[in-house]
Amino acid sequence: MLQYIENFAFVDFVCLLGVIPLIIYLFNRNVTVETRYLLPLIFLTAFASLYEIIGTSIFQLRTKYWFRAYMFLEFYTVLYFYYKLLNFKKVLLGFGLIYFVAYVYLLFQWNTDKRGLDDLPLNIIVTLTVICSSFFWFIEVFKKLEDVPLYRRIEFYYISVLLIYFSSTFLMFLMTDYIINNDSLELLYYWDIIVIFNALLRLTLIFTVWKARVKLEH
Repeated sequence: MLQYIENFAFVDFVCLLGVIPLIIYLFNRNVTVETRYLLPLIFLTAFASLYEIIGTSIFQLRTKYWFRAYMFLEFYTVLYFYYKLLNFKKVLLGFGLIYFVAYVYLLFQWNTDKRGLDDLPLNIIVTLTVICSSFFWFIEVFKKLEDVPLYRRIEFYYISVLLIYFSSTFLMFLMTDYIINNDSLELLYYWDIIVIFNALLRLTLIFTVWKARVKLEH
């Protein structure tokens, strides 16, 4: 019982982390243009964090419908970031169209009582979009041959954490059915790993939004 309480406390803590990037931005809106491209995701992360704490933890609201909407919004906020950042507009629009068609189709097939790989096509599209877009960004950076190291580029941190987060959670998603059907594995540990990746995403957003603000102040 204590283990479950500790896990829920950790989840709430990670959710609170998701609000901090938005607070930093609201106190000082003088940020880099790359951070402005990511603002839709920052706002969405903050709202999702508050919903998780208030709606789920306090009022015990159902999460299945919200999660379905969140998947849709998350993809297009990430796609917006890459679309504004990169020159490969047609490719990104293609990913957006494919995702929309797949999402609508799966929405009609969706059953709230089923668990497993129903959302596998959506996860594949999201992961491919992030991997390909990140690859395109590195191509553009090396083509320009600008004398600016990667660690001094704000967008490098955003792209790195998105790449790590979506690739890692995709691999964990592939293991869902195996973990659910294997009694020897604790589903709680699987959930902990997902939460840790979410914590990594939120901590990176906190650091990078703050770094973008400091960079402009100096």
